[in-house]
Amino acid sequence: MDPGREGPGRSRDSPLHARTPRGRRQSPSRQSAAWVQARRSTECPTAPEPPGPGAGRESQQGSWADLPADILGLVVGRLPRADDRARLRSACRAWRAAGRVHGRPPPPLPLLVLSDFAFSSFCADGAMTRARRLLLPSREMAVDARCVGSFKGWLVGVQLNKGRYFGDGRCFLMNAFTRDVACLPPPSVSTHVIDAYSRSLPIANGSGAVHCTVNGAQYVMSFCKVVMSSSPDPGSKCVVAAISVHRSAAKLALWRPGMTSWCVCHGGCISKFSDIALYQGKLYMFSKLTTNLFVFDISEDDSGLMVSHVERCVAKLPEVEESYGQRWNMVEWHGKLLLVVTYIGGAGGWHNICKIGAFEVDLSTNPFRFTEINSLDGDCIFISPCSNNSFRACQYDGVRGDLIYFIDGGLYPAKNAPPFDRFEYSMRDGTMAPFAAEIPDDNLRAFDGSLMNPTWPFPSE
Repeated sequence: MDPGREGPGRSRDSPLHARTPRGRRQSPSRQSAAWVQARRSTECPTAPEPPGPGAGRESQQGSWADLPADILGLVVGRLPRADDRARLRSACRAWRAAGRVHGRPPPPLPLLVLSDFAFSSFCADGAMTRARRLLLPSREMAVDARCVGSFKGWLVGVQLNKGRYFGDGRCFLMNAFTRDVACLPPPSVSTHVIDAYSRSLPIANGSGAVHCTVNGAQYVMSFCKVVMSSSPDPGSKCVVAAISVHRSAAKLALWRPGMTSWCVCHGGCISKFSDIALYQGKLYMFSKLTTNLFVFDISEDDSGLMVSHVERCVAKLPEVEESYGQRWNMVEWHGKLLLVVTYIGGAGGWHNICKIGAFEVDLSTNPFRFTEINSLDGDCIFISPCSNNSFRACQYDGVRGDLIYFIDGGLYPAKNAPPFDRFEYSMRDGTMAPFAAEIPDDNLRAFDGSLMNPTWPFPSE
């Protein structure tokens, strides 16, 4: 999709731009000046006035729009940040067209989007830019909306129902660059019982069962993490998997285009989840209570998506001396499923982490076999509460490789402690250092003090 595409009712401004801080209104004169500046931003800047006749020779007036396409293509390839590329494409039609002529540039560096839709750009030197608000497509959508997941340039947003105990209301997907919106069924809704379809599945190689329902009589959910298998393009087989935690009860919800309701699943293995991942058409869920990995086979029928099989796979991970706790994150890397394990040694956040291990999961055996790796082949891994992903760091000069960047839930949520542990871990020498110090702790908390779980979008261009 073209970030600079125009259409009826679509602003020509880049969707990635700062919004006026809440509670601060612009005067009419400032609003007019801003409108004029916005109109001017859609035109290519012109070159300075040519010298007068006394310069000795006649000069021709040129325009920045006349820059050769190959030069503009090279410029785009030298812009590692997605917001800078969006600004270049939104300058004018000539720049937007020329930016794609000289080959396809490497994917831009990832963004960090907070739950209030403020974003910060990851820079080549490992620093983060200051947070700025994304412009949502409508004022109605911006009310009580929070971001709970991402896939490439797409963000997953939900809105809180009136009253916290009623769960989430509207749910939508939004492209941060084109501002295209796809609506999903509301997470909390009452439907017709006559259309309900349920299935109970015993957990193979384990105990208990998973109960799944489509078009249930009533369900209340509040999403905290949403993952996607692909972009929701027309005709795609995109699968959306969401974890809901409402009043301490956890549920798994599944959706694909065409469904008018979520497939809602609950059971003992879901109630104590640590992380989820969609990988090669299946859903993987790691349990923090039993340290087991559960595999959900997903099938399609007339009712939409439905879980067809659940299996427990024992996870036997290496023990680390002086550690008494672990955190687990799953991420896809080079077509493989990796389990990143943080071994906790004592109170005090990341300073007291005993070890961080990355394990390749062999899915061909049961129990699964875990092989520890000591290198990411120069790549980087980004971990946050709402998304985990890997990035080819070698595509840009100055970006260090074999690093794992953490902006994750605090290991010890003590009073007055930082809202998240923010640090980088080197796979090469096992050292750790602070990360994202440029983002104040206040930016990671909402007005009511709750945490604003961030996500890492990875734009494709």
